Amino acid sequence: MNRTCPPDEALSALADDALPAEARTEVLTHSARCPLCAARLAELRALHDAFLALPAVSLQVDLGARVIARLQAEAEPAAQAPRAPGWRARWLALVRSLSAQPLNLSPYAGATAALVMGLWLGGMLLEVEDPPSQPWPPSPNVTLAAMSLFDAVPPGNLCPRADACGPIGSAQ
Repeated sequence: MNRTCPPDEALSALADDALPAEARTEVLTHSARCPLCAARLAELRALHDAFLALPAVSLQVDLGARVIARLQAEAEPAAQAPRAPGWRARWLALVRSLSAQPLNLSPYAGATAALVMGLWLGGMLLEVEDPPSQPWPPSPNVTLAAMSLFDAVPPGNLCPRADACGPIGSAQ
């Protein structure tokens, strides 16, 4: 087979008479010119004929009826099951359980403390370079000290070029 040969799926569909008419003529035309595809198509047709020659086997059990009966048997208890409580009932149950035992508030207290500490530490990153005359609006000289790490040259590093650290190339 080469790149222009149809895939085995197309040859198999042709052997099973499952190809559309347009694709069928294209695959037939190619297989008439290509000895590899003609041989593969002959093998697939022989295999198709061998499958058709097999005797029909009847099952002793109607599997479809068994599956449907089992599905219906499992569906009946689910249909009779009580409905799950709505969001309001779940919320009230949660509030009642939290108020009944004060130790249950510890995860919420920890999360609140972590949030407050994060906001406090984030506020410490603000660095005011000169005190503003008015508290609001903030002066344009308020910068984030932590953001200086993302400068072209982080604090404490050597300048790679002369113009990278001086007043010309500096973002300060």
